[in-house]
Amino acid sequence: MFTYRITYLLGKLDNSICPPAVVSVIFPAFNGEPVTLSESEITVTFGSEQTPVDLGPLVKVELLQN
Repeated sequence: MFTYRITYLLGKLDNSICPPAVVSVIFPAFNGEPVTLSESEITVTFGSEQTPVDLGPLVKVELLQN
């Protein structure tokens, strides 16, 4: 399993909707995989390695050690 952490660097994430729309923007292959979120972070777990879309200074995407 491959778990990614998406960190918002500017502002807060609207955590009233899970998963937030930005997940499918960063990971075009997103198809309802497990997601957890807070006001500043999202974690999403995929069965295979993914290549995230680079949104520049808005967010940071990290592959976490499982």
